[in-house]
Amino acid sequence: MRNDAAIWAAVFGGMAGAMTALFLCSGYLNGLAGSSLTAKLRAQGMGALVRQDMGFFDIESNSAMELTAFLAEKVDKVKTITTEQLDLVAQLIGGVGSCILIIFVFCSWQIALALMGCMPIFGVVIGMQAAFMSGGIEENNKAKGKDSSKRGAAEASANRIVGECVTGIRTVASFNLEQRFFDGFMRSSAEVAAMAHKDAVVGGFFNGLSAAMFIAMMGFIFWYAVWLSNAGALGDDPLRKAFAPFLVLVGAMVPMMKASALADLKNATISAVRLFSLFDRVPAIDNVSTDGVRPSSVRGDIELRDVVFAYPTALDTPVCKNYSLSIGAGQTVALCGPSGSGKSTIIQLLERFYDPQGGAVLLDGVDIKTLNVRWLRAQMGLVGQEPVLFQGSVAMNIGVGKPMEKGAATQEEIEAAAKMANAHGFVTQDLPEGYESQVGLKGGRLSGGQKQRIAIARALVRMPSVLLLDEATSALDNESERIVQAALDEIMAQQQRTTVVIAHRLSTIRNAGKIAVVNDGKIIEEGTHDELLANYSLYANLVMAS
Repeated sequence: MRNDAAIWAAVFGGMAGAMTALFLCSGYLNGLAGSSLTAKLRAQGMGALVRQDMGFFDIESNSAMELTAFLAEKVDKVKTITTEQLDLVAQLIGGVGSCILIIFVFCSWQIALALMGCMPIFGVVIGMQAAFMSGGIEENNKAKGKDSSKRGAAEASANRIVGECVTGIRTVASFNLEQRFFDGFMRSSAEVAAMAHKDAVVGGFFNGLSAAMFIAMMGFIFWYAVWLSNAGALGDDPLRKAFAPFLVLVGAMVPMMKASALADLKNATISAVRLFSLFDRVPAIDNVSTDGVRPSSVRGDIELRDVVFAYPTALDTPVCKNYSLSIGAGQTVALCGPSGSGKSTIIQLLERFYDPQGGAVLLDGVDIKTLNVRWLRAQMGLVGQEPVLFQGSVAMNIGVGKPMEKGAATQEEIEAAAKMANAHGFVTQDLPEGYESQVGLKGGRLSGGQKQRIAIARALVRMPSVLLLDEATSALDNESERIVQAALDEIMAQQQRTTVVIAHRLSTIRNAGKIAVVNDGKIIEEGTHDELLANYSLYANLVMAS
């Protein structure tokens, strides 16, 4: 007996060491596979995001904050239903399989068969728990395209509130909105907490049910073993054959109980469905597509022919209603009109951020839908009313304007573009490190006029055939506007390129080659400043009102 005890003690000690090594190996390999999978999914998710059309980002559920949180946090949960679940399944199969094998070999085949008959019942309970905790197949199907679960929507709402509060903290503080944002966050958090409480109750119930089923199974095996022993079916050693299965079942209980711990499967499944729906989404305008014509040269003739357009999120509110406009190569055309008349929409159609529902937008007589998207945008330089600068140096922010296909911008090209934008002076004289000076987050270290001139230089360094100025001075003070407008006037006068200007102050477009007045989604007047004034038209009324 002492010899047997020593042998079995050594066996258990060896098993303990083997389990330590195996779990260490399993944890390392699963962690390696999980981190690699997460990195690849994030990379593929980022790649899918940047190729989406503008209509995708207009959808409320695809706000910047929610997409950022999705890539940063929820993608990591996808590995819950891959590496972690595979590891759990392997443990379950190995534990239960070895349990049955040991009972077959060393105990009683009758008890082993009874145990196998009980396993499906226990599996049904675990399956029910998994279905409840994952929200069911129907809910997961509804989650395609967006996180449609109530809990996911509440979490997204809380994230959105935090993002809006932080990014607009100055506005929040100036209007004393701190309590309103706090109350909104608490309401969303309360919804999440209520749903978490429900999940906890359901999880607790099924954990208890699975434990009860396991104990009931052991009770049945105990009764059956005693019955077999009384019937003489266990042979000469009924005690060992009757009670050994219970020791084996205790060892198998750990992986069996782990199988019921699926609390994260719901969020992981929804995240996976949303992620793969993003992978599968084919954008209406593919930003990275290599398809389309790439003409060898561009004159700059632009024509909008009977364009009908409404934004994808407001299809019942048309912005362009048979909009027609012709712009000759090298001509400067200014668009003006009341707010909401459709001026800035033309810029977005020319850049092919959207496609019109009717009519056509032509460049040199060719429908831009047939042109390669990247090539088309490389021919255009856009300056918006709110310049967006990226964290980095002045040189980097100007240099990124040059298309990648043409190689990196040289220092000479960067400085030449800055001089044309009237930015070289303040960069070299006012900034401590010149072109290597950091602009800060969102260009926070520069003034409004300085940021706008950097943005103009960024548009010019690409040597565009078409220059688009979307109210480029509307957000500036008088002095900054004067400096920026002087740079724009010089650019439009010296460079032989087609220029489309949207103006909020009519005094800045008096010298434009043609002025087009937009009202209610149509061009209602065209001509020079003097011609339109002489006609006592809407333009004349706008000039008098300004």
